Amino acid sequence: MTTPLKYACLVDIQGRLFEWEDEAGKRFLASFKQLIGYAQALLASSYPALTFFYQLENESQWYQIWLRRNQDGLALFKAEAVELPFNLSKRELEILTLLSSGLSNTEIAQQLFISERTVAKHVEHIFEKTAIDNRTVLAVFAHKQHLCCLPTPGQLSQSILVSFEIEQLAQNLPKKPTFSPLVQRQARPIVIGVPYVEEGIGQIDTKELLKGTQLAIENLNRQGGIKGRLVEMEAVGFCVEDKASIERAYHQLFEREVDAISTSYACYSPDIHELIASRGIPYLHIATHSGSDKRSQHLPQETIDNIFQVCASDIHYGSGVFRFLQAFAQHYPQLLKEKRLLLIRVKWQRIDIGLAKLIQDLTALHWSVEVIELDEQSPAAFAYALQQIHHYDPTLIVLASYFAEDIVALYQAFISQPINAVIYSIYAPSAFLPQEQPCEGVLWSTTSGLSNNHLGQQFVQQYQAFFGHQPTYSQASIAYDQVQILANAWKNSISPGHLRMCLLAFAPSPITGSMARISLVQRGKRG
Repeated sequence: MTTPLKYACLVDIQGRLFEWEDEAGKRFLASFKQLIGYAQALLASSYPALTFFYQLENESQWYQIWLRRNQDGLALFKAEAVELPFNLSKRELEILTLLSSGLSNTEIAQQLFISERTVAKHVEHIFEKTAIDNRTVLAVFAHKQHLCCLPTPGQLSQSILVSFEIEQLAQNLPKKPTFSPLVQRQARPIVIGVPYVEEGIGQIDTKELLKGTQLAIENLNRQGGIKGRLVEMEAVGFCVEDKASIERAYHQLFEREVDAISTSYACYSPDIHELIASRGIPYLHIATHSGSDKRSQHLPQETIDNIFQVCASDIHYGSGVFRFLQAFAQHYPQLLKEKRLLLIRVKWQRIDIGLAKLIQDLTALHWSVEVIELDEQSPAAFAYALQQIHHYDPTLIVLASYFAEDIVALYQAFISQPINAVIYSIYAPSAFLPQEQPCEGVLWSTTSGLSNNHLGQQFVQQYQAFFGHQPTYSQASIAYDQVQILANAWKNSISPGHLRMCLLAFAPSPITGSMARISLVQRGKRG
């Protein structure tokens, strides 16, 4: 008989089992009596989740166990048959669990009734397998990677591990029936994960991202959800400047079993793409940074076809600047008489607007182009930009940054000592808050925005009724559309896991352009 690979069910505080994705998961996990007790203990604790490794008595198969509290007061209980990571042996995992509990080699030897020399040898092997040679770093690594097992080895009276605390709670639970064959099936919600900027630059945009997503989910649930299943949002924050925090955000979403991810930033490197691709769930992002184009990173197409970029690449912005100047010159030729362009780039976000082609085209029209780069996101940097503006005296100032904070900072510096020049921003619609208008008078370009048709007006009305103020000109509407893309695909798929093929059916070629190609409910527009 083949050993099942992955099963899941729900557990309540009384230890009763409920179907999660299918009846087989509940039947299979009903035999894991001890683990059901751990799930009950998690619900009785203040902890949101627990992950560890477990081995049934008299069996060689290891299982990785995930326990997670959900919003219905139940615990999601998932078990997956696995090999121990890093080729660890059972004894090495036991020793690593005790080491992470804060025990010395001598104390570990006493707990396991083996010699201290044997413990030292096992620790040495663990160092080799994990490529870590520091005991403290190893303990931290084990915590982050959930490299611990239950039951806790030995007879500890105390430990810093959450798994130990859950185990102690489980031992003191009242004995209750653990299986109820009469429980009615409960369809689990569909969960959309949203990594968002919680710290540092990018927070102006991300607030709208969350609100647009929230509004879309609210509207879906008012209509009965998707095939009778409610939709939920799991949001995890990160810092744009901290790659480690970005990776942590995605790992947290994976641990929370999201069915898809919808976001804006946080996908500018092959490492992030490979991480997302490895999970296989649909991933929609609105980053137009050329570095976020999965094809530009030379990753195998078949491994990343779950990633969908729904906006055009930034390399097209340069040609947009050129077209703008041609049109502007027809109406205001006197303002463009000097033909000097100053392009301001930012080191904290290098984007390629197709600069070489822009310079070539402008040179043919007898324009001169000067490029400066700001080293840090600070008032001093924008004060320097203002000095260069006055030194170069340009006709047109172009800011190449996607961060709304940057255009606000540049504009505030500019209006303190203005010159007779046009300011043109590469993407800045979220800086234009209708109730504040901090950048009134700035020209801007974008690949997304708010249309003035019936759907666009309906979206604005719903947003204002829900949040008490109008949306900005991009992020909220495009985030709303991304949820609608997922919802429309799910409605035409067998299950959330089948979504990727359904999305590919909507858009046979890789999605690198406008979301209008795949969205059935379109509230944005091409700018």
